[in-house]
Parts: sequence; structure tokens; C-alpha cells
Amino acid sequence: MSKATVGIITHNRLHTLGLCLSALEKQTLKPTAVVIVDTSDKNNTGFVRKFKLLPVKYIHLKKRVRQPEARNIIIKNTKTTLLSFLDDDSVPKPGWLRAVLSSFSNPKVAGVTGPAINSTIDLKPLLNIDRSRKNKNYFTSYGDVMMKSQCWIPPSPVKCSTMLGANMSYRLSALRAVGGFVPFYKQGYGFREENFPQVRIIRSGFTFVYNPEAFVYHIKSQKGGSDRDYEHFYLCGKNHRIFADALFPRILTRLSWLFFSRSPPCIWLAVLLAIKRRDLSILKWHRGLWGL
Repeated sequence: MSKATVGIITHNRLHTLGLCLSALEKQTLKPTAVVIVDTSDKNNTGFVRKFKLLPVKYIHLKKRVRQPEARNIIIKNTKTTLLSFLDDDSVPKPGWLRAVLSSFSNPKVAGVTGPAINSTIDLKPLLNIDRSRKNKNYFTSYGDVMMKSQCWIPPSPVKCSTMLGANMSYRLSALRAVGGFVPFYKQGYGFREENFPQVRIIRSGFTFVYNPEAFVYHIKSQKGGSDRDYEHFYLCGKNHRIFADALFPRILTRLSWLFFSRSPPCIWLAVLLAIKRRDLSILKWHRGLWGL
């Protein structure tokens, strides 16, 4: 079985980072290395050293960088053939890494993911679980990115083409072949940052596997991490436009934003969501999408 490095990016989230590292110590198959890129306000070397069962390489950056740059730093510091990314608020079940590594037995598999179930701090799911056998994680010809990792647990592994950043593993050679991650934004929430290399890897002839046993809890509503504020939906729209323009035909993406896209929401769907949720900030999706 191949060896894997676990990469974690963290920012001012010591409590959930501790839960993540503690869960890694309990894995039935231990990672070969754990690389942590920390952009927190202070150096947390002392905290990380408490997890003595893990071979940790800790990198504290004095300057804040965003997810793509931090992920590329982890790539540069990875010496194994496989690289698994977790968020600093992901808590993997004990069999997570063993399930990940076993899913790479087919050389055409370049990525493995699994449930990243939205959960409370005490690991209680926040959403109804979807048990469907049908693939829920894919991108369309017009740039929609469908993702249900937060609530989808199929009965057996399923081929997919998108992976959530909170629980995504790569065959490192395939990830490096497409240039790693694209540092395309400088502020706010890193919407679509994980999807650039995924589309390119799939188009190069590989596939991804969604393994229900590669399971992590994804703790929500925690302070720290990525910035989310009133401009959140504007930045999501802007980031999606950059992603779509780089990888999909413009005529298709623009038609979809007008009439039929779901992620991002097309104009009429955004209006319905704004009314239903009583939240006009949802309409800022389209400011970002159209560059307004």
C-alpha cells in the first residue's frame, strides 16, 4: 500500500486543529508525514508538539496567504506518492486514511474523497443524510460544480469528478502534472480554489473515487479560518467567474448564469433564494459573476 502525507492549512483555530490532530493519532493506518501550514497570528509550535504520535512538519508563515499558495507549499514539502488534504476543522474517523489509500489501487484513480459531514463541535450531523448510489459530486460542461459531500454517504464507492477541500486526496504525480493549485484570489473565502486542478486532472484521463469509508466530520460555525462576511456571495461569484473563464466556454457559462445553472445559482434561482431566506446578499452572486 502506498504511503501518504496529510496536509493541513490552519488560521487561528487551535481547538479544532487539536481535534483534527488527535483524530489522526487514532488512525488505524498512520500517515507517513503531516505537513501543517499555519497563518495564525502567533507561532503554535508548542501546541503542535503535544501530538507526539504524529511525524509533523510545522510551517508558520508570518504573512497571511490564501489556500492555493498554502496548498502549493504543502505540495513542495511532500515526499510521498499520495497527498491527503484535511481542513483544520475536519475530524476523520479512525479508518479514514486506510480507506483513502485502498481506493488508489487502480492507477487511473488520481483522487479520493468521501463524506465531509457538516457537524457540530460534538460531531453531530447538521443535515439530513443522502444515501443515494448516484454520483452527487461532478462538474458540468458549462462550469457548474455540484458537491454534496456535506451530507452524502452512499452505500459503496462511487466514481466522481469533484472533491471538497475538507477531505480530498491526490496522486501527487497527477496533481503536479497540472501545476498544482492556482493562486487566483487575494481576499475572502476561497470559493472554487480546489476545483481548478480537479477539472484539469479529470480531463487528462483520470478519475476520482468517493469512498463512504473515507469519512470525516466537518465542524461548522467556528471562528478563524477563511473570511466570510457580507461580501461573501460577491466573492463567490467573482471566484467562480475566474474559474469558469479559465476552463469552460464563455457562451455556455453566461447562458447558464441567466437560465439554468444551480451552482452558482442562475438569476431567477438567486431571486427565489433571496426571497425564501430573506437575505438580499445572495443577489451579490451576480455582481461577482458579471463583474459589476
